[in-house]
Amino acid sequence: MLCIGFFIYGVISFFRTFSHTMKKLLFGVLVAAGLAQSLTAQPIERDSMFLGLYRKDITTYGTIAWSLAAVSLEFQWWWKDDYYYKQHEFRIWSDGYFYNHSYGVDKLGHAYASYLIFHLTYDVMKWANFDEESAIWSAVAVPATHAIAIELGDGFSKWAFNFPDLAFNSGGLIYGLLQVKYPYLNNFNYKWSYYPSATGGKKDPDWGPASDYSGHIYWLSMDVHNLLPEPAQHYWPKYLNLAVGLGARNVSYADVGIKKHKVAIALDWNTNAILPDGDTWLVFKNLINKIRFPAPGLKIFSGEAVEAKALLLN
Repeated sequence: MLCIGFFIYGVISFFRTFSHTMKKLLFGVLVAAGLAQSLTAQPIERDSMFLGLYRKDITTYGTIAWSLAAVSLEFQWWWKDDYYYKQHEFRIWSDGYFYNHSYGVDKLGHAYASYLIFHLTYDVMKWANFDEESAIWSAVAVPATHAIAIELGDGFSKWAFNFPDLAFNSGGLIYGLLQVKYPYLNNFNYKWSYYPSATGGKKDPDWGPASDYSGHIYWLSMDVHNLLPEPAQHYWPKYLNLAVGLGARNVSYADVGIKKHKVAIALDWNTNAILPDGDTWLVFKNLINKIRFPAPGLKIFSGEAVEAKALLLN
């Protein structure tokens, strides 16, 4: 942890000496360098192919290209105005946790992003027949580098470097790593659902869906079938999970009502038990299973009566 702190401090000091244009370029280089080092840490053995290309080549160069594209897209979403119209010194700021502008929904989103990227990277690395150690280290390096690059970019913009954001990114990454190390934890998956809110998804000047927090719910989905004792498993179908979710109301751009936390309890589809098996298809199955699709459930706003929904959307 101390080494990470010195690394961040050194990068911040280094970035101060460059022009605003150069800072943006260096963010992309930081991501590419970290990924190239992690993905090529061990010699690449050409073994299996997919659509006429070697899987390890697809994975290595595809992951680096995706990461650079992601930084470019984030520049368009969050930093473009600062680049063209404003200059900011590096700033550090904490917006709080579960009683901030989004009532903590943005923090759950940071955890989910790193969790999702960890698992996707790990699954793709295993699909490409990288060894376990390379797959794990790459799956850690990709979301970690991505999260640090975003916070550095925010530090030179109107948003500011936010340690709580990075803490939740770390939490999502660590939980993904623990699921790989301790398979029992795969019975408890972190999921996300989204349905556009009345205002946030349409009027947000920065980016609608990503910051339409009133439409987000983050879920812990439990594989009830696997958790039951073996004699009782036939009473609960494999394709049906039980999930507990957390969200908030009136926390999107242009929302004017009273902010309230939202708790949801609902059924959830275990798409891994529904979709077909297959080598390549497994990557997509695991990715799809990180999304919670509509199913019956209950939602509760603090101080209000329980609402039952035949298809709980948000």
